[in-house]
Amino acid sequence: MKWFWQKTAGPQEPPRGVVVEAGVPPQERVDRLPLPEILFARHYHAFADLPDDPELMSELLAWARSPDFLRDLPRQSARRFLARAQGAAGSVEEQCLTAFFKVLHSEITRRMYLEGARHREGVVGIRLRLRDPATAGSAAQALVSDDAHGLGPGIYPLNAVPENPEPGREHPFIIQIVTKKDLSQ
Repeated sequence: MKWFWQKTAGPQEPPRGVVVEAGVPPQERVDRLPLPEILFARHYHAFADLPDDPELMSELLAWARSPDFLRDLPRQSARRFLARAQGAAGSVEEQCLTAFFKVLHSEITRRMYLEGARHREGVVGIRLRLRDPATAGSAAQALVSDDAHGLGPGIYPLNAVPENPEPGREHPFIIQIVTKKDLSQ
């Protein structure tokens, strides 16, 4: 209840959406989400249920780069996109778009988390752990067990964090910040 007593007077809009879960407070949200076109294209082409349609790809990229994209959960975002969609987008099923938006949400929040880690003092890298070891592919399993940088298994310096080894699928890792203190223990 301590938070209640520390509130300032006046109207305040509470933070909402998946961005909050990614640890990005409203005042630090970006105007343009960190989704390079090449990364988007990699996932788009690997996502087997989407048609090879440049117009649809362009519309989806613009939608996924809008600052409001992370405001909604993937299903809500898919519904909003389809309500505004024209042309080839109208032939895509809501479930398909929801699954694709889950992939994009995981990539964008991952990049935002990594960017935040770069600004924290004492951070030396990121440790990758598998969300679901039973279903993880061999490439993902190799990334969590490799000690490619001498920091320990699955630990990567911030400038060498690997990309998602399974394009078109949600990122298979839990990402944990590693500090100098963590390495000394």
